[in-house]
Amino acid sequence: MKIFSKFFLLLSIYIGLIFPQTVKRNFTIQDQINLQIPAEVTSSPNGEKILFTIRKANFETSRWNTQVYIMDSKTGSYYQFTKNGANCISPQFSPDNNYASFLSSREHLNKETNSLETESSQLWIANLNGGEADNWTSLKSDIEEYTWSKDSKLIAILSEYEDPAKELEQQANLKLKNDERVYPESKPNKALYILRAADQKIIKTFKLDPGAEMINFNSAGNQIAYQTNQTGEFDDEQKFDIYIIDTSGNKTQLTSYEGPETLPCFSPDDKLIAYKTQTVPDIEFAKTELCVMNPDGSSSINLTKDFPYSVNSFTWETPNTILATFDEKTEQQLYRINTKTKKMDRISKDGDIVSDVSVQQNGKLLCYRAENSSSLPEVVLNGKKLSNFSSQLNEFSYGEQKVIRYKSKDNKFEIEGVLFTPYGFDPAKKYPLITYIHGGPYGNVLNSFKQSPAIKALNQVGYIVFLPNPRGSSGYTDEFSQSLRYDLGGKDYEDIMTGVDYLISQGYVDETKMGVTGGSYGGYMTNRIISLNNRFKAAVSMFGMFSLFTDWSNSFQPSFEKMYFGYNYWEKPITHDNYFVNRSPAFYAQNIKTPTLILHGDKDVYTNVSNSREMYQALKALGVPVEFVIYPREGHGIKGEPNHYVNTIERMVAWFTKYIK
Repeated sequence: MKIFSKFFLLLSIYIGLIFPQTVKRNFTIQDQINLQIPAEVTSSPNGEKILFTIRKANFETSRWNTQVYIMDSKTGSYYQFTKNGANCISPQFSPDNNYASFLSSREHLNKETNSLETESSQLWIANLNGGEADNWTSLKSDIEEYTWSKDSKLIAILSEYEDPAKELEQQANLKLKNDERVYPESKPNKALYILRAADQKIIKTFKLDPGAEMINFNSAGNQIAYQTNQTGEFDDEQKFDIYIIDTSGNKTQLTSYEGPETLPCFSPDDKLIAYKTQTVPDIEFAKTELCVMNPDGSSSINLTKDFPYSVNSFTWETPNTILATFDEKTEQQLYRINTKTKKMDRISKDGDIVSDVSVQQNGKLLCYRAENSSSLPEVVLNGKKLSNFSSQLNEFSYGEQKVIRYKSKDNKFEIEGVLFTPYGFDPAKKYPLITYIHGGPYGNVLNSFKQSPAIKALNQVGYIVFLPNPRGSSGYTDEFSQSLRYDLGGKDYEDIMTGVDYLISQGYVDETKMGVTGGSYGGYMTNRIISLNNRFKAAVSMFGMFSLFTDWSNSFQPSFEKMYFGYNYWEKPITHDNYFVNRSPAFYAQNIKTPTLILHGDKDVYTNVSNSREMYQALKALGVPVEFVIYPREGHGIKGEPNHYVNTIERMVAWFTKYIK
């Protein structure tokens, strides 16, 4: 036996010397952020080329930089199409296959003033036959969006309307320091410019209201459909209607139903317009439906009424078929829908998460981006994967992930979540657990490899991470999504805690070493959980809500609370029975014992930083271990600057390590 043991030992050493194994290394936060991931994927009309963008982090300047790449669809080889420097986004091919267009704030010559400018995002065009990209516009404001006409002769551009008289008045007031702010503030009007491709001249300008967006040419090139809520205010998100404007400037309102109608898109033969609507008009968490109507707004037909999931995005394939993505539990699946029969056929595979769908040549070319639980997003053309961005993962060690399912406490729903385990996970051992709650509530955790870097950073130091989809999440039935109406912070709280208990029952969670975190709604639920129980040893509350009175008063979406509670706070007595009281963590602050790290951006307009400041003051007065970090220049999410983004994750891991491990 000893002879054989020595023989096999020597043999293994010899094989190891000739065929050395690749040593995998830890998957750091910076490694995850540095992954090259394609976005804004779109195919050329002839299918020969594919454009996409990749965003990279510069940690020395703490800036993100996005550039456009171009891929050969035969070989899958690609290269950077735009020059480093200013961000380049929104790539499109001209329908005649001659040009690639994009938006960028790179330095350009203003043809009117003959001066160099870099302040606004303008339209750039590159000839696919070679040569540098040329600047085709010199508007004073950023171009928000643009679209080519089907014959490539015109480009419709949406930007802020230029009012010289108002601009002179503002300059004079600024000089005199007459800079008071008066509420209600009105947003500036939009301008719809029609640019002629032959000589790069703007031949028509139409003044639109501040809410105009999502412009789309018809095939004939003489009409543009768009959506508007009139005001441009985020809080008016449930008031969108669809309009058409022709190239003479005549506007026609096509929809006037209660609730939003959005994303208008002409069929290839201009006989129909597809659009998105929803089952309940005054809440943002109702099921979204795919509908079609005649170009005059008549004869609307709901194509997805009998389908349980919400439509996400869509595009016409042929005059009679539409390709649409749907949030389907922890996946995002692609379906073909026949507009005449309403028949739906799934194109994508189990486990797929599909986005960026584009169709060319009357349905003969289908391009999209696909990812799953083990791969990064990849470029797919006609079912063939062209890219291999997932090969970047080969050098790293990381754990596994899986979808878990459990019954809700009231047995009404099956709840899902995604569980991320550390590398080398052994179910016979016990691990500390972090419960990480998504935003929304009308959002969901997808079973994709690409997640917040915080998850794998926590895995790397030995934590199991649990991401639940409690009731109120998107991706499930309309009943499931709407079940939080009049119950925010109620049954969703139970669903999360039931999930934690389920994991403990599996035997691999150390219930004495648990933490909880989340951002936005996830931050609110973090605050809610630690105000209702002391089961968690540490919490990280990110840009959440503490007092719902404070949130209502300072958010640019005050309708949020009314959507979920059914009333404004003054419409019921200010007693414990008022939801603004009994669902606010602030009114249970005396119960909080959990050491809490609070993270917030000072420019957050969704959940104002005052929420977190009030929480910090309360916990400090109560003697609870607390730390409050404010990130300058950051809005909702704290991802505007790479170094801030990394800092939030490093602080989270350090906080949990300090108070749990």
